[in-house]
Amino acid sequence: MKPNLNALLTTMLVACALLTTGIVVQQRYFSRSIASTPPQKPEYLRDWKAELAHGVLVGPPQAPVQLIEFADFECPYCGSFHKTLKDVRERYPAQVALTYVHFPLPMHRFAVPAARVADCASEQRRFDAMYDELFEGQDQLGLKSWDDYASAAGVPDIAAFDACIKKTEPIPRVEEGKALGAKLDVQGTPTIIINGWKLGRPPTEAELDMMVRRVLAGKSPVDQ
Repeated sequence: MKPNLNALLTTMLVACALLTTGIVVQQRYFSRSIASTPPQKPEYLRDWKAELAHGVLVGPPQAPVQLIEFADFECPYCGSFHKTLKDVRERYPAQVALTYVHFPLPMHRFAVPAARVADCASEQRRFDAMYDELFEGQDQLGLKSWDDYASAAGVPDIAAFDACIKKTEPIPRVEEGKALGAKLDVQGTPTIIINGWKLGRPPTEAELDMMVRRVLAGKSPVDQ
């Protein structure tokens, strides 16, 4: 009995070690995609206004400050940046608008399903609320039902929502987002564009606030 028990314990220890190694590798890979990559200089995109059509607008369309966010609902850095972005948008409700572009990363199991959930909520004019619910309930992805997210987001017709999320065909907005990300050389999430300036890394709240104030003062959001 003892040899069998020892073998079982050894197998369990090896499995735990492999799992831990896998998690660390994934975290390191992902951190290289956005956090550990040397910051790039901001790049101006001349046709940036045309790209607004590829995402979902959150906020007033005529706002002087227009943000484009390439993000993934399972991405932890996106979840952290969501808090920054929400605080700034609440500070400047009439001056700042966001266009959210789906850019799900392949290592995230729930990224595409969550994008579909957001898209289905959008069909009932509840994208804004679902966007908040998904990021603020990010730690519940896979544990909390999509219907619970929908109820919390105020989606009025749950039956229609359920029918929508059961679809299996590619999501047009997701495909457009991935194609646009490839075109603009998006390397990780979140990637932020502010009034045409693609930033090399996500800004802090203080930096984003400063950029907003610069635009409102008639200046470029970044030093050129």
